Amino acid sequence: MPERTLLVVSHRPLDAGGGGSVRWRHLRRVLPQHGWRVVECSPSAGATTRDMSTEERAARLAAQRAQVMAVVGRIVDPLARVLRVKPEAFAPNNAWALTGRRLIRAAVAREHPDVVVATSPPVSALFATAAVAGDVPMVADLRDLWAGHPYYDRGSPLLARLEGRALGQASAVVTVTDGCRDNLLKLHPELAPRLHVFKNGFDPALFARRVERPAAPAKPARLIFAGALYGDHTAEALVAALARPELRGRARLELVGVIDPRTRHALAAERIDATVDAPISWESSIQRVLAADIAVVITTPETGGDMALPIKLSEALALGCPVLAIASPGSDTARLLERLGQDAGLAAPHDPAAIAAAVERLLTAPPPPPPPEALAEFDADQMAARYAALLDEVASRSSKATNSGTTLSRR
Repeated sequence: MPERTLLVVSHRPLDAGGGGSVRWRHLRRVLPQHGWRVVECSPSAGATTRDMSTEERAARLAAQRAQVMAVVGRIVDPLARVLRVKPEAFAPNNAWALTGRRLIRAAVAREHPDVVVATSPPVSALFATAAVAGDVPMVADLRDLWAGHPYYDRGSPLLARLEGRALGQASAVVTVTDGCRDNLLKLHPELAPRLHVFKNGFDPALFARRVERPAAPAKPARLIFAGALYGDHTAEALVAALARPELRGRARLELVGVIDPRTRHALAAERIDATVDAPISWESSIQRVLAADIAVVITTPETGGDMALPIKLSEALALGCPVLAIASPGSDTARLLERLGQDAGLAAPHDPAAIAAAVERLLTAPPPPPPPEALAEFDADQMAARYAALLDEVASRSSKATNSGTTLSRR
């Protein structure tokens, strides 16, 4: 079979860094093995939007921009409440839904793709692609949600209506967790025949990097969080937990990435043993997790964490590092860890006492790492094979419809 072409549209360049880009960087590398040439269509990263950049100046500018946008958000929040949305729902990057159309049209004309994938967030990639894809079949790849997401939505029908119109143009819709699937079906039940869950995963090569770990961590134990903290997604409760008398002096917290002001304030107030480092490369973060005694994952309901399975979670499990998961009971993260027998480090958000107890359990008797076969659903190579099969199906349906002289129905 001749090689097919996949055009991937993303408002955020795939090489911009951060956990959200890991999925498509892996797919870009592996899909050619399944007969798909991958071409990216993204704007240039702006000087103030590279929040996960490893360059100090870019990270500083992004932090300053975030501070300005927080002020703007507070100003427009009264109007947003009337519309029953959050100010974040209409962030400036949504303008690319209009301004990005020319770039996408040019890429489609130049590459003649068999399928175009619009991956989000930001949701602007979905809106722009749906508007200009034309007869090229589109796959909507929702790594996070917009309508129905508590970080953006206060129950307004407006977001669901706008999102549903764009998703109606998709031959298939892909999302990343069972929680996201359930949320989408609640808002858009018509998606059921076209909706697929391909979970975020890890490079299976990480299994070979597991190291023998001591029965109990050294003192002080090293806890590492690598990622982005924003809004109500903070490490305040974790800092408070480590400041409790039973843990003080027994653990050292390493925060790597974009750290929110509330967490910084908590660190200054509690004066625990902690370091804060700028974003680092993926390889460096993997090395830091391997060297740590506990990997920290934080998901909060206010930022959609109940339907999240962070890539850092599956990577830590693959590396065999014990996980402190600050996540709500019944969330996707909690259910996964309970199923894998890794729930010793599970604690509810905003509950320092519960978090301290979870850290105590991990320090005293960390669970053995899950066997590789238990993590098969998160193997990124297997996920890529499933994705390629879906793309083959979408392209074949489009080709058959074209050859029969009909227009492909995407509804």
